[in-house]
Amino acid sequence: LLTSGSGLHKRGYGRVGVEGARRATLAAAMVTLSRYRGRDPFRDPFCGSGPIAIEAALIAKNRAPGLDRAFDAQKWTCVDSRYWLDAAGEAMDREFDGSYDIWGGDLDPKAVRIARENAVKAGVEDLVRFETADAAALRCQGEYGQVVTNPPYGERLLEKQEAEELYRMFGRVYREIPPKWRVLVITSHPEFERFFGRKADKTRKVYNGMLKCGLYQFSR
Repeated sequence: LLTSGSGLHKRGYGRVGVEGARRATLAAAMVTLSRYRGRDPFRDPFCGSGPIAIEAALIAKNRAPGLDRAFDAQKWTCVDSRYWLDAAGEAMDREFDGSYDIWGGDLDPKAVRIARENAVKAGVEDLVRFETADAAALRCQGEYGQVVTNPPYGERLLEKQEAEELYRMFGRVYREIPPKWRVLVITSHPEFERFFGRKADKTRKVYNGMLKCGLYQFSR
């Protein structure tokens, strides 16, 4: 029996409106692989509509996935509705209260506006900052931290050339990041490491929808 209704990747806050918007489940997986738990600074310099930074805030807060959405199984008469209410109450009791250094930036003001709207829908607008910003100006302070990001892929020829130049730029930015920070980048470009200027310490093959991608992890 179908218990969820709409797909589980739909967390209840996402809005389609920016090219390149990614599934929240993939964003959550990337944050988890970075070992982010809310203690360190977190940066996404290509934030788009905000899923990576938002999922980082939800993980820091220990928010149960799907807490803000409905499931088809809630309509089943064989399950008393109080069990759903009790489960939601128990999940909320386990949430953390705190302030976190979570930031997302993007050159596109429209993307930033939508990211802020999504943060409000997710209930984390007070935990994450979104700004119109150039990734070339990224500054990472502190001994430890995480940069988790999803730069443009460049699926068409001209866009691909622009993406490759962007990867070169981000490789230069990476060399200025403190050595104990973790950096995770997802892209479908097969030669990302060559343009980035460094071999990844760990590479995973993942799918973003139907698109085969590489998830590149760097640490120094």
